[in-house]
This record gives sequence, structure tokens and C-alpha cells, in this order.
Amino acid sequence: MPATTTKNITLPSEVAAAVATKARDTSTIATLSPSTPMLFKDMTHVIFSKEPEAEFVGEGVQKSPSDVGFTPVKGEIHKAQVTVRLSDEVKWADEDSKLGIVDAVVDASAAAIGRALDYGVYHAINPATGLAMSDATALTAGAAKVTATSDPSADLDSLVSAVNESCDVDGIALSKTWANDLRKIRVKETGARLYPEIPLNLKAGTLDGITAATSGTVNGALAKTPTNVLAILGQFGLIKWGIVRDLGLDIIETGDPDGIGDLKRLNQIAYRTEVVYSWAVLDKAAFAVLEKASA
Repeated sequence: MPATTTKNITLPSEVAAAVATKARDTSTIATLSPSTPMLFKDMTHVIFSKEPEAEFVGEGVQKSPSDVGFTPVKGEIHKAQVTVRLSDEVKWADEDSKLGIVDAVVDASAAAIGRALDYGVYHAINPATGLAMSDATALTAGAAKVTATSDPSADLDSLVSAVNESCDVDGIALSKTWANDLRKIRVKETGARLYPEIPLNLKAGTLDGITAATSGTVNGALAKTPTNVLAILGQFGLIKWGIVRDLGLDIIETGDPDGIGDLKRLNQIAYRTEVVYSWAVLDKAAFAVLEKASA
């Protein structure tokens, strides 16, 4: 993997310039499910498999025991990292000309770490390789499946029906493809959009009264084998995740941190961003996945 060199960068003589980036995909899980504090160990979450119900009892009548059940759900711990090599001349350029090059690298790395959460939880896919993770279980593998039709509005209703009725739907993660399909639907009588909450950039904040988030992570855009996922709907509060340890930014100037050559010998510097996640999907029956119809 060749490093970026100053030959690829036009350095201004006087005026500081920012590094422009394209709009990035973001983590829908971080939007739809708030993070919770996690410990650096395998955490087991406990949920009711059968909740107790109250009993009406008459005066002087013996009280009955409440019938309850518990199910343990083990959390998974995974480290995500981004290592970016640059020519060490870029470091000097950042110091001398006040370019935002290093800041842009750090920002892009942080965004990648965020997207990795979706890839891990939804698909059990390593985004760097596009291949399946051997030590993770995908939410989409255990959720109810709905096959898409030519009527996206009806598909949305089908998704709601597919979620376990004991769960409360509180969010939906949209692929850009399906968000665009929904945005195009118009009311025949008036021509108005049926889902006006989906803007032209497809970044819906809500959909039909629930919280929504749109990202290429939903359909697993980086997956080597297409996931065919269009949307994921369910009770996102049952995705428990958090950052066990935020290792921040590590500036590496010596050694071979990624196995492609000594930094000093290649006149390079590396910037590494790492985080350790813990996550658990407490009940996959609380989710329904919309998939493309088979070709």
C-alpha cells in the first residue's frame, strides 16, 4: 500500500487550506441506539424471556408465585483500528503551512471506526476486507426476513408485522437505495410525496413517526458478497453497545506497525486510531430485515 506523498498535494504559498472530503456514511446504530458504559470483560446481559404478570387476589385468598424466565445474552468484544501511512513531509507541511491534512486523516479515521460498528453488529463483516468475521454473530442472520416487492410502502408495513409483537418498534435503518425508493412515492391524488421527511440527500431523521437513519452500512456496501439488505427495522434499544476503551490517536514514527515496511526507511509516519467495542443484540426477534428479491 503506497503512502500519500506531497506530490499528490498542492501546498499553498501563503493561505492555509482545508482538505475537502466527500460526504461519509455514518453509523446508524450510534444514531438509533444510545451507547452505554462497558467494562473490559465479557459482559452477559440478562433479559426476561417471560415477564411476570400481576394477579388479582380476593380477600383471604392465597397468593400464587409469579411465573418468570430469564435469558442470558453474552456480549462480544471487538477492537477496531485504522492505520494511515503518510509521507513524513506531510507532517512538516501540517506544521509549517497549517494545512488540515492530519486533522482530516484523524476525522476520516474516526468516521471509519464508527461505520465499523454497523458492519460488525448488522453483518459480522470486517469493513477493511469485506469478508465475514469469524468471531461475531450478525443481527441480520437471526432477524425476521421480508422480501421486497414493487411497493415500498407495503414493504414497510410488512416489516412492522414481522417484528415480534411483544417488542416496540423504535427505529429504522435505511439503505440509500431504499430511502430513495420511499422518497419517490407520491400521493396519486395530489402529487405530494408520501414520505416528505426524506430529503434529497436521503438523510432521514424520522420515518412515519419513528427515528430513522440512512447509511451505506445498512446494505453493507463494502461487503465482497452482497448482503441484499435494504432496511432494518425494530427495537433498537435492545442493541446494547459501548466503548470499552477509547485508545485515541497514536502517532507512530518508527517501526513497522502494519507489516508493509519500516517507517524510517520509507520516510513515512503513521497515524493509528483504535477503539474497543462491546455489543450485544438482546433479542433478534425484535428486528425485521428487508431484503432484495432474488434475481
